[in-house]
Amino acid sequence: MVSQVHDAYRRSQTFSPETLASITSELVRIVGADRVWSGQQAQQRYPGDKSWLTIVHAHHGRPLNQPELAAAPTTVEQVAKIMQFASSTKLAVTPLGGGSGVQGAANANLGGLLLDLTGLNRIREVDEQSLTCTVECGMNVMAFDAELGKCGLTFTHDPASAEWASIGGAIAARGSGVLSTRYGNIQDHVLSVEVVLPDGQVVQLPAVPRHGVGPELSQLFVGSEGVLGIVTAARVKVQRQPKARRFSAIQFPSLAAGIAAGQEIMTTGLRPAVIRLYDAKATALSLSKIVRSSLEGVAMVVMVEGQHAALVDLESSTCEQICISHGGKLLDAQMGQLWWDNRYDMSRPPHSPELPQIWMTMDAVSDFRSIQGLYDGVTQALAKSIDPKWGLTLKTHLSHWYEWGAMIYARVGVPRGPDNLDEAVALHDQIVAAAVRATLAAGGVINDHHGVGMRLAPHMAAQFGSAGMSLLQGVKSGLDPAGILCPGKLGLNSSISI
Repeated sequence: MVSQVHDAYRRSQTFSPETLASITSELVRIVGADRVWSGQQAQQRYPGDKSWLTIVHAHHGRPLNQPELAAAPTTVEQVAKIMQFASSTKLAVTPLGGGSGVQGAANANLGGLLLDLTGLNRIREVDEQSLTCTVECGMNVMAFDAELGKCGLTFTHDPASAEWASIGGAIAARGSGVLSTRYGNIQDHVLSVEVVLPDGQVVQLPAVPRHGVGPELSQLFVGSEGVLGIVTAARVKVQRQPKARRFSAIQFPSLAAGIAAGQEIMTTGLRPAVIRLYDAKATALSLSKIVRSSLEGVAMVVMVEGQHAALVDLESSTCEQICISHGGKLLDAQMGQLWWDNRYDMSRPPHSPELPQIWMTMDAVSDFRSIQGLYDGVTQALAKSIDPKWGLTLKTHLSHWYEWGAMIYARVGVPRGPDNLDEAVALHDQIVAAAVRATLAAGGVINDHHGVGMRLAPHMAAQFGSAGMSLLQGVKSGLDPAGILCPGKLGLNSSISI
């Protein structure tokens, strides 16, 4: 059923040669001839994001990313002029950052214009007193952190995709990173945004968030995946580089014991930068490879860091004592350091998956009251989601913890999917639907930090309900009455007036 929705997300905005030439001419006038591409040239230059849906469709010659044109502005003024033009001509626009997303959000699947924002890649200001920085949306996350490092600072949003992801992409997808347990997800880093609205207006929102003057509008655009406006710059929190860091590795008698330890840590005022709790399969198949040791059962890695070594030592030892009180057994702390040094190995060759495999991550989040039921329900649903003949593999860990709950991160794989594209997509969607149903039944939320994209758009109504979707559609219609920005995304109305 869901695969039919993907088919409906096919190009609906196409142009006559005369119209295409007219639009191209205007874009050239705004950004220059060397930063505009059309037709196959645009599609070859921008093949789409890193989602399995995008990759498998492109492999079969039926790409989801089908822009009629692409343009790469370098200033907010150029973005504003492009949006003014798009608004007046009802030109569909899909913004693109680093293209590292895994949900299909960055595809211009209904045609129109793909707006490459990576040319907006400057640091405008570093405030070392306030520990804030104003950075443009197209700057690469890893490059941004490297620049901050020159003055002893760091950007604590540290996703596995840092070498490809852009600041704007992280904001658009409400991204997270390995250090989120201490520093928060991207929304906790964002203090203010500069945003270009669908009609081309440039809005600079207040620099100090959540203090008076009405509702907090900057957060309206965090996680909106470009549907409501184009974030062109953000004022974000940064930190001084930590002066001390301590690791712990702990083995637990059960996942429930590990969850109880994590809950006590988070609800008693402690804030380690990392709590990574692996179930038995993830310990054996992932963690063991990362730390170069053969481990069994449930295992946890904890990392504490900060400016004051004495506090780091105290917080680390307190976390260890809590884990021991819940039946945990301390392992060699060097395993924690090895985990840190090699933490992204499983996302890169030779461990990263390739076609004809089917792969995905199904992350879901809930409060502590529901977290064990969420883990049980989702993992059981995934294991039973398709015929056993496909040999579905599942490795799950809890990697982002909050003072009220935690997230389960299930890595799903099918060693070899069907050779037929439609059958492969249907199998993929069957797995996703099973996880969504189980998540909602357990009282969870169907995604923590990867965004919605094309993978979860068909399930937005199940998460929000009809009234919630009406509210979201009302916001969209108020800001973008013509529906030109990212048409069809977030499960919203995909009609475009041409």
